[in-house]
Order: sequence, then structure tokens, then C-alpha cells
Amino acid sequence: MPRLPDDRDTHLTPEEVVGEALRQFDQGGAEPSIRSLAGALQVAPSAIYHYFGSRTAIVDGCVERVWFEAMQEMLAIEPEPLEADPAEVLVASGLGTRRAWLRHAHLSPYLSASPRMDKFTRQVLLLLGNVFRRMGLEGERAAVAFHAYSTFMIGSVLFAAGRAAADERLGREAATAKATAGDGESASADPTTRALEEMMDVSVVDPERDERLFESALRRLVESLVSA
Repeated sequence: MPRLPDDRDTHLTPEEVVGEALRQFDQGGAEPSIRSLAGALQVAPSAIYHYFGSRTAIVDGCVERVWFEAMQEMLAIEPEPLEADPAEVLVASGLGTRRAWLRHAHLSPYLSASPRMDKFTRQVLLLLGNVFRRMGLEGERAAVAFHAYSTFMIGSVLFAAGRAAADERLGREAATAKATAGDGESASADPTTRALEEMMDVSVVDPERDERLFESALRRLVESLVSA
């Protein structure tokens, strides 16, 4: 255990390091450095290296924290995932994942990194295996369904979180439905084109509608998995 610094009344914990790193990610800056974390936590860099051998390990800790938040969000929506309607569990999982990663949008590029096969990941796979079996999907059919589900769900989350992070960094606000981007022309008179124009900015203009659209699309996908 590292020596207790004069300006701290408790020893540093790995949870503190991850929490501070996630806070710095949420502020929209660059990937937190060991020096910036040590300064914020009022410890020497060696105190951080005592728990984490590299910045990569800290980022992995942040990603794991957000996935845990996603699981908590899912359980808030569907408290009994092993007994509930399996389709509803998959929808709740997608919504929970989306909400958690949108809260931490600047960390979202690491969502697409190859997952670590740790205890948490195996628990998630066990849960999903239970869900797919109760949908009548086993073996290769379950694997194909999982690929379709995860590709749509994670891809949608990556897009939404990536857009939120990019817009914040660029200081960019959504265009309104009354004008097209950049040229000041009025929105199209054609109702279909106008609806598409409005949808371009729905994630910023109307986040609640954006989530409803995500949920609706996810439900349609989940319904299709059984018949595929």
C-alpha cells in the first residue's frame, strides 16, 4: 500500500482512479494522463501505478464501469431478467446500454475495442444465452441472432454517442427543421424529404423521440430473430 500523502486523509483506491478518469473523459478533454489523474487525486503518479500498470488499464477500468452502469440501467427497466419475457430483456439491455454510453459519450470510441473475456463479460454472455434459449434459439442460431442484435444495438449506440461527443467538441448545434444546413434555404416542400431533413437532427432536437425510435427499431429486430 502506498504511503498516505500529507494532503489526503484516506488511501487511494482503484475505484477513485477510475472515477476520476471517467470524470475527465466526461469533460471532453483528451485521454486522461497519469499526471493529470495524480494531480486531481492529490497523489504521486506512483500511487496510481500501484494499481494500474498503464493508461490502457485505466481506460479498461472506465469501460468496465460504464458497462456496469448499463447493466444497472437494464435492471431498473427489467428487474428479473431470468424470468421476464426474453424479448423485453433484450430491449431493456439495448436501452440500458444506450443510456449509459450517452452519459459518457467521450469514452464511446473505446466501446468498439475488442472486449476482454473477464468475469463480467462471461456473466453477460450467460445471461444472453439464457435469453436466447428461452426464445427457442440455440447453438449457431443463437450465435447468429446475437451477432445481429449486438451489431445493431452497439452500432446505434456508437453513432449516437459519437455524434454527441463530436458535436460538443466542434461546438456544433443542430440545424432546425426550418432551414437546411449552411445555405439558409427553407426546408423542402416535399413532405418525405422534409421528414428526412428533420430526422437528421432528431438526436439533438428531440432526444426522447430519438430513444423511442431506437426502441421501436430494436423491438422489430428482436421480433425478427425468432423467424430468421
